[in-house]
Amino acid sequence: MQRRALLSLSALALGGCLAPSADEIGVPTTTSDCPPVGDRIVCVPETDPDSVPIALTADSQSVSPPATVTFTLENGAGRELSTNFYAWTLWKRVDGDWYRVVPDIWPEPLTPLEHGEAHEWALTAEHDLPPNPGRYYDAWLEAGTVSGLGGGEYAFTADGWFGESTDPQLGFAARFSVDAPELTLEPTEKLSDASRDGAVVTVRGVGEGDDGRAELIVRRVESAADPARVIPEQAAHDYRLRNTLPFFEDGVERVRYVERSPGYPAFGIDEPYTIRYAGELYELRAEELESETG
Repeated sequence: MQRRALLSLSALALGGCLAPSADEIGVPTTTSDCPPVGDRIVCVPETDPDSVPIALTADSQSVSPPATVTFTLENGAGRELSTNFYAWTLWKRVDGDWYRVVPDIWPEPLTPLEHGEAHEWALTAEHDLPPNPGRYYDAWLEAGTVSGLGGGEYAFTADGWFGESTDPQLGFAARFSVDAPELTLEPTEKLSDASRDGAVVTVRGVGEGDDGRAELIVRRVESAADPARVIPEQAAHDYRLRNTLPFFEDGVERVRYVERSPGYPAFGIDEPYTIRYAGELYELRAEELESETG
């Protein structure tokens, strides 16, 4: 393998010279055509991985789900890279912009990657939607499945630093494509029923326990100050969006998703906020319900 050969050669070369600093690796992230990870980034294939001492590479540049692609971060820089193997990120490029798909949360162990060492992540890409996602997608250490991936360009990224945590952050990215149909958002399996009354659709979830209920209200709005754009691959992993957005048919202005025991704050929403999805603006807010009516 070329990268492994490079590690051996770099080990010999570094025996008689100083290891490169972070400022000598990659390019400024602001000048790269890759996700905004770190202060400087090594992005493959934008950068030839054989031309740098440390890089993240993929064993395939195109996959057709279901398929597994392995990403390898190899360190031949002559010094230890401080990183977190859980803190990888999968991005998708839409209309020229990069959107982080998953994960949402991860453990935070400081993990050293010594010179001459490598770490691999095996990502199994699936087009089918996850049947019952939560609010968050948890990171995995070495292997896992990401469902709900439509066709398009993606990037797998990691980051780290040499020396102190205050030193320049290095980003590493490997771009690849997914050959699949466009993703269509559908509700999760945990619904009991849905009914429409004029411009309002009420969706009821299958809840557990006898505690109070709450409703998530999603409504169309005409304008918003700073809406966050949400792409289908992001919404696929959020049960709140899965159980509301697909019900916006012609003439529907508001969708109520009613659920038992959703936790506090209800649906994880403290204050209303707006999103842009499929060219439409929506406001999301949550309310506690005190009775069994409604």
